[in-house]
Amino acid sequence: MTPKIVVGVAWLFGLLSLLMGGGTLWAVGRVVFWILVVVHAVECVVFLPRLRAAGGSLASQLVTTFLFGIAHVQTLPRPDSEGAA
Repeated sequence: MTPKIVVGVAWLFGLLSLLMGGGTLWAVGRVVFWILVVVHAVECVVFLPRLRAAGGSLASQLVTTFLFGIAHVQTLPRPDSEGAA
């Protein structure tokens, strides 16, 4: 499976767990959901310069990064290293 599919399945599990009742499995799902929210929000901030440099809609880049995290950022072109000397 591709990384984006794995992350998507984790999001679905987490979202489903918010709608379901109690139980250990659903409690784990809620923890997974909140970990995804926090980690992907931090990734949006950390990778903001790279998202801006990638072109296109910044809002689209942020949403996609929030949903897929590093799996999306890895698909972006690397910033030019011309100014780094």
